Amino acid sequence: MSETPSGHDLEAIEELMENGELADAADAVEAALAGSPDAETTQALLILRAEIALESEDFDETIAATADALNRVEDDDPRAQLLSLKAYAHYYLDDLEEARKAFNESIRLGGATWNSLVGRALVHDDLLYFQAALLDLDRAIHLDDQEAHPFAIRGHIRLRTGELDAARADLSHALSLDPDDEETRLNLARLLAIARHSAQAIETLEPLVESGDEPEFIIPAALLRSQLSLALGSTDAACEDAQVAIDLAPDQPWGYLQLAASHLTAMRGGDAIAALKQAEKQVDDVRDVPDIFALRATAYEQLEKTDKAARDRDRAEGAARLPGIVYGEWLNPARNIPLNPNKPFDVRGLLAELFGDPKDAPEGYENTLRQLIDRIPELVQQNPNAGQLRIELPRVEGMTGPPRSLVVQVGKAQQQAQKS
Repeated sequence: MSETPSGHDLEAIEELMENGELADAADAVEAALAGSPDAETTQALLILRAEIALESEDFDETIAATADALNRVEDDDPRAQLLSLKAYAHYYLDDLEEARKAFNESIRLGGATWNSLVGRALVHDDLLYFQAALLDLDRAIHLDDQEAHPFAIRGHIRLRTGELDAARADLSHALSLDPDDEETRLNLARLLAIARHSAQAIETLEPLVESGDEPEFIIPAALLRSQLSLALGSTDAACEDAQVAIDLAPDQPWGYLQLAASHLTAMRGGDAIAALKQAEKQVDDVRDVPDIFALRATAYEQLEKTDKAARDRDRAEGAARLPGIVYGEWLNPARNIPLNPNKPFDVRGLLAELFGDPKDAPEGYENTLRQLIDRIPELVQQNPNAGQLRIELPRVEGMTGPPRSLVVQVGKAQQQAQKS
């Protein structure tokens, strides 16, 4: 006869999980279940089985494990824990409605309330139900105000909704509770930089740039610190951080662009041109990164090659791309500032929004857009009292999202366009 697993066996499995030995933990769970444990131990093992599947990022197996367990478990508390695990698996599979339903049921049963409130807040955030997400996070923080995660999520939501002071407070508190959260560290530094607290921003970025783990956060952190160093007149430090970004992503243009900007600040136009040549090699179409034209124009001006400077400056259209990488989508300081006042419309950016990638646009569609844009002065002249003009964009196969229009404000010193 098999021996009934003891509490020590459960502790041993949990220790394996803590050490990242998930395969061994899974084997131990199956061996323990085969030993015909009592009902309470069985419940614990079934929950551990689902937890191991979730931590192993086998989300389909998590859903299967929780479905089996829910057929065998009757008590509310363990059912709530299982439903929470199931909900997280659906969330990571991007099945948001199923995740939301499972979190709702878990919270109703009350046995995994904190985890489920945080998880449901993540779902609400992804669904853009920001107020619902904030309510969940407030409840989670009320239950436990020593966990960083709810503060971090709340800070990121407030950043997206433009509550920058509240976002900064939340992210600062989250980082004090969890200094290893690299995304929170980066976004806090961005907020500090936007608020012109450059020294604090640089101090916040240092651990991330010097010893971070995730390139997706280290790269914009290095670029941001480089820009802050330029503002303080430290061009050598700025170049070093630009090189960090290049070393981590040599096939992306961003580090080379920042290196070029650093050389320009140091009045090294020739070095800037060399860096921009490297940036251009990393893109399929230079028009997708109009920063190259603007920076190259400045470099040529430094080199007193005015004709080349004028040519490149005229080729730039739309807004710069680098600030969006450095500051993120929500804080991008250059989002609505055209590089070239004569060409404020970002045709290539619009193509990316409509088709996912400009090169996926049907042949001739880009020319059609440019012809529409070329007609705008004529349309404005014909409708001087309209307030705004809405120009519908032609629908073709392959476009993503709802129908789009260009909205042009009429009667302002500098016409502005936005996509709707």
